[in-house]
Amino acid sequence: MRRFFRRGRLDAERASEMQAHLDHCVDDLIAAGYPPDRAVQEARGRFGHPGAIREEIYDMNSVPVLEPLLRDLRYAVRMLRKAPGFTLMAVVTLAVGIGVNTAVFTVVNALLLRPLPYPQPEQLATLRTVAAGPTETGEDLSTLDGQTFLALRADARTIDVAAQGSSGWGVGVNMVAQGRAANVRQTRVSAGYFRVLGIAPFAGREFSADEDRPNGPAVAVLSHGLWTRAFRGDRAIVGAPIMLRGEPYTVVGVMPAGFTGGGDTDLWTPLRPSPTGEGGGTNYALVARRRPGVSREQADAEVDHIAAPILARQYTKDTRVSCSLIPLQAGQTADIRRPLLMLWGAVGLVLLIACVNVAGLLIARSGLRTHEIATRMALGSGRGAVMRQLLVESAVLALVGGVAGLAVGWAVLDILTRLSAHVLDPGYPITLDARVLAVSLAVALTTSVFFGLLPALQASRVDVTGALVESGTRSIAGSRGHWWRRGLVAAEVALGVVLLVGAGLLVRTFVHLRGLDPGFDPSNVTTATISLQDRRYEDAQTVNRLFAASFERLRRTPGVEAAGVTLGLPYSRLLNMRFQRVEGRTADSPGGMTNLSYVTPGYVEALHLPLRKGRLFSDADRAESVPVAIVNDEFVRRHYRGRDVLGLHIQVAGGEREIVGVVGDARASSSGLGGADGPVITPFVVYVPAAQTGASLFRLVHTWFAPSWVVRTAGPMPGVADAIRASVAAADPLLPIARVDSMADVQAVSIAPQRFMMALVVGLGGVALLLAAIGIHGLIASSVSERTRELGIRLALGATAGQVMRGVVGPGLALAGIGVLAGGAAALAGARLLRAFLWGVQPADPLTFGAVVVTLLAVALAASVIPALRVLRLDPVRSLRAE
Repeated sequence: MRRFFRRGRLDAERASEMQAHLDHCVDDLIAAGYPPDRAVQEARGRFGHPGAIREEIYDMNSVPVLEPLLRDLRYAVRMLRKAPGFTLMAVVTLAVGIGVNTAVFTVVNALLLRPLPYPQPEQLATLRTVAAGPTETGEDLSTLDGQTFLALRADARTIDVAAQGSSGWGVGVNMVAQGRAANVRQTRVSAGYFRVLGIAPFAGREFSADEDRPNGPAVAVLSHGLWTRAFRGDRAIVGAPIMLRGEPYTVVGVMPAGFTGGGDTDLWTPLRPSPTGEGGGTNYALVARRRPGVSREQADAEVDHIAAPILARQYTKDTRVSCSLIPLQAGQTADIRRPLLMLWGAVGLVLLIACVNVAGLLIARSGLRTHEIATRMALGSGRGAVMRQLLVESAVLALVGGVAGLAVGWAVLDILTRLSAHVLDPGYPITLDARVLAVSLAVALTTSVFFGLLPALQASRVDVTGALVESGTRSIAGSRGHWWRRGLVAAEVALGVVLLVGAGLLVRTFVHLRGLDPGFDPSNVTTATISLQDRRYEDAQTVNRLFAASFERLRRTPGVEAAGVTLGLPYSRLLNMRFQRVEGRTADSPGGMTNLSYVTPGYVEALHLPLRKGRLFSDADRAESVPVAIVNDEFVRRHYRGRDVLGLHIQVAGGEREIVGVVGDARASSSGLGGADGPVITPFVVYVPAAQTGASLFRLVHTWFAPSWVVRTAGPMPGVADAIRASVAAADPLLPIARVDSMADVQAVSIAPQRFMMALVVGLGGVALLLAAIGIHGLIASSVSERTRELGIRLALGATAGQVMRGVVGPGLALAGIGVLAGGAAALAGARLLRAFLWGVQPADPLTFGAVVVTLLAVALAASVIPALRVLRLDPVRSLRAE
């Protein structure tokens, strides 16, 4: 080389540049298929002419920085194309890891990180109340009573406040407009609500203070979606009347497209806050905006001064109540924040496993490229240049995997959205945006450094002399790389154990909940829910005429065995009401709280609820008859300690009633009163006849709850939903049905959060298991490739195939065992984080841990045996001749 440099009269700096250029030329020739020795000769031949040297030096001086990187990039692409199997495996592994991370981060970003879609969202807040005392301790986010809200609205100077009220649970209200009836989702808000959020109607106006008072004018603001769907975008609707809940309302405004108050809403009506009635409890959600120039500390101090003394009246004297403001986004997402962050952590483990797997693949591949790297370094290429080249290859892999991961992310996001239909209801769009794309790119680049740096360091430590003398693929770097790779495989298995244990515990919980006896027969049962929060149905006679008229036609439908109405379906939220015992009432046992539901004759028969004692309701139980009630087994156990209750009387639902029957237990949502903790409980219930329910009770309960028609058919009946709609329409053509569900769907919704978490963690655990299997398979396969001559010689010298196989398979099982032990310890600690999501199973469940250990060891055995079978195809004679 010095001879060439002297001939070109190059200084020291030019000589260094020329050497680097010669190295790249050798790399290009090797990538093109030249043997290393031939590539060196060819490169020196090309640089033998002074004109060529001057031309190449001129090219390098023209782009001194980009040219080496571009050449590294071209070389990386060629080398990856020459190893399609390795490239495909690495890209798919990264695509899965980056894809699931992108999908889950999209949800986390939309709900927890993306600023709310309002002007200056950091100024928006809601109320946080903390009660601390010897007997009562707790925290409440956002809700307050009417007196507290009215005091804040009148006296607060640091914040502008509004409130949102509850409009029932899961059922909309009836709207009639332009001769068509529809069930719409209503939200009641106070005057100034849209002003506080900072979004004005694009047509019309928002509510005035006069409209937001008791008995004020009935007005409504439409969402953009309802406006375009029901009124075809007609601006003339502003000022026009509609019928809402059987009352005339005037449309005063239409909100712009995309506006949401944090929930799925079709229209808004005035809240009309009051310190009594609904306002007597904590049924209002506060929305506040700090005024310009006001700090959070100033607002907190004023809110605590005004609100805390009022809210403290709900607690004992020794309880200290403090109030402050928290960001509105944090208050709206308080219930889903923890499970989402836990899920994101699980996805991070999958991405880490993917990176570890690709790092192991690169280490194995660097062992096969030892001679190539040694040749480059023998020609004068520095360790830095070799590491740069290998890191560029890692970056190319990461970028290709990142692009493929976006496609995987789209698919996973679609699955995630469908799974979370009854779990995540933020009211904000969950979409890929610039932040998600930027984070995905950053993840891809970061992973390239993570999984590429260690293999590059190992490969650059090659023993040049030993590698060139052996003319093989083994070297000191390769030997050390085995230890690194084995450690990475053990780490993969350990991380997989953590995910699989979490998945197993969630599966056990889901199976436990699904396996609970519902107490009735849900097969061939269809339900239809209808809102009766309607001015036309405020008296008892009208409500019962609707029930009777609809059932008269429905029960004549072929295939219908039984039908009835209930206020509270099984597996749903039930009405809580106080009752008192008449016989045997004492100071210690006067009565208490119970779940209450009115039902019609035919309801118990439709569900096949077992009758334990007494009788069921019949058409003879009319308003003028003796008031009666039916209770369930849990009610008798809880309030009467299993005594015979037939003939006893209780004071409930506006009067004294005789208990005439006892039925079995039907499970309900955990929001009711029951005998167990968890998402599904065994409630204690009092059933009263709908015909003996007063108008005042109908008006009260229909504000919060909607009755459901329950129909049992002789078998699967595709037209049952149409039959229910036809029977209701015959009774009242302007009464829309809110929703129709099978009883199986009602059951599924009650445990939807558990199904959501289980499905996702099981999917992630399956991916982790697959990646661990790939890692073990790759380790054993590369070991067999590198030890082919050694294994052949052992066979030739008398070793049996079984002995050789055990020597090859043993390291894979040993690594799996080490990973299982380390992962089991980590999973035991991490399982405690899942305690809030587990029912019917303990975090340290031995069956779950045992199943995970057996599964992983079985997968490790299969992943080790499959590549080791190549040993059986070795020819000992050929191995000896090679020696």
